[in-house]
Amino acid sequence: MKLLKFLQIILLLLTAAALSGAKATLILKGKLYRHAGAVSRELKCGYYVSGKNYCIARGRENFIFRPERADFRSSNISVAGSFPARQIGGHLYLSAIDVNTILRPLFTPRQSIRRHGIRRIILDPGHGGVDRGAAGKSIIEKKLVLQIAKRCAAILTRCGYTCILTRRGDYSVPLNQRTAFANRSKGDLFVSLHCNASTDRRAAGIETYCLTPAGASSTNQKKLSNTAFKGNAFDGNNFLLAFEMQRSMLLRTKGHDRGVRRGRFAVLRNLNMPGILLEMGFVSNAAEEKKLADPAYQEQIARAIAVGIISYHRRIYNCR
Repeated sequence: MKLLKFLQIILLLLTAAALSGAKATLILKGKLYRHAGAVSRELKCGYYVSGKNYCIARGRENFIFRPERADFRSSNISVAGSFPARQIGGHLYLSAIDVNTILRPLFTPRQSIRRHGIRRIILDPGHGGVDRGAAGKSIIEKKLVLQIAKRCAAILTRCGYTCILTRRGDYSVPLNQRTAFANRSKGDLFVSLHCNASTDRRAAGIETYCLTPAGASSTNQKKLSNTAFKGNAFDGNNFLLAFEMQRSMLLRTKGHDRGVRRGRFAVLRNLNMPGILLEMGFVSNAAEEKKLADPAYQEQIARAIAVGIISYHRRIYNCR
């Protein structure tokens, strides 16, 4: 206990030193940026510099930033920010959008996210019918995601949740109807299930998407958009759900981390609940396709999805 208090004092002193002579906020290229040290103090976190890394940390959570990069790391999970961190006069500045939609939900969920009932889970198996989705040598995405959705629904039901699928067979459901169905069903969480494919056969790994905040660009696009969709009302919840899902998937599948990312997917835009889109692996990668075809691995994924949802549930009701 004495050692912990000593370390806390040291971190506070380092934070105060880091703030010395620095502006708390800056406008860079028309966007508001905040001094990382001031942010850490506000979030009651430690702040320190280690080599080229700037770190904000508290308890088991830590965020690592590098100047001029928008890809951060938290607890060994890659997180795609909206804008690069900037180094000005030896001080690090973070985009206010990233502070509000990533750091606050993670470190101060009580003040930053909506606490809401979590009873009805909407699982959305992607594609269906004439839309096969991605295809490997032995796997068709539309079939695989439905199998995993049904496995996951069975697990969640045993855990006391009501689980609803946007489709239960091999038929087409338009994207806007998936969202409308989720809203009409009064869902509390929405998880869209997909598999990836690439012309690069080496591409592999797991990635989880949440809706891009208004005023930012999506991870795979450079174009900024100030459009705010219904789903952006849950920006903090969306990120926390995506983060807990990515952490659970990596822990239980040992897959390659492609990170928590941002995208304006049609199924996420107009949700009346927090929602994410999960890419569970690459069917174009021979090793991953072989794993995805294994029923035992499918069960692992289903359990990982269920645990990700339960972990999010616990986080928002055990807020610090």
